[in-house]
Amino acid sequence: MVTMTPKSELEQILADLLPNIPGSIDGKKAILQMKREGSPNWKQMEWIGFWFEHLVSKHLIPGGNSQELSKHGKTTFDLRRKYVWDLKSHPNQTKSLILNDKSAIEECLREEPGLGFIILSGDVEYDEAGEFKKWHDTLKGGTSAYEKSRVLRNAPSRRRKVRFSPTSIDAYWFTKVSEIEKCLTEGILAEFQTGMRNSNGKFRKPKIMIKDIAGLDVYNLKSVSIK
Repeated sequence: MVTMTPKSELEQILADLLPNIPGSIDGKKAILQMKREGSPNWKQMEWIGFWFEHLVSKHLIPGGNSQELSKHGKTTFDLRRKYVWDLKSHPNQTKSLILNDKSAIEECLREEPGLGFIILSGDVEYDEAGEFKKWHDTLKGGTSAYEKSRVLRNAPSRRRKVRFSPTSIDAYWFTKVSEIEKCLTEGILAEFQTGMRNSNGKFRKPKIMIKDIAGLDVYNLKSVSIK
């Protein structure tokens, strides 16, 4: 009997995933698809990552996940077969990438054989004229309370992404908390939103962010180009 390893399981996941990733994803079509198919995240501004999660959970894995998803605090990681995986998207135009809640990652690593991150990278086109934002706000039923609050604070609005063209998938595998701590010490990873507050005044929980993706090569299980 062949023992399933994180790398062999990843190969199975990618065999399901890669043939179904389109060369380009239009933001409006992706949002309408999520809305039509019942995703609760179609209203989210950062639609690319939620579209990727929806694609995997609804269309690529027969019957969904083979086991109950791994949940730690308020964080539920996206995919589970024998091992636990989290799905992320990354625009090539940006350097950093937020992974997930720091305490949830650490708890998962204490309770599971490891935790993998499957990252879909690609080129993005931005909503330079603001038309996409207006369209999405209208679809959602108008300007949200959060957006109104942003305007009152004179805070700048983040540019929306209107198209995503995948270029690669990278998967990173961690087996213990000490590996995360080592990467934090070396500046490969960093804490994000430490000391920041939500709109209700409560402190946000720190998240882990990739600062130097090249420094994670030792944890890379596989890197695949998408053409």
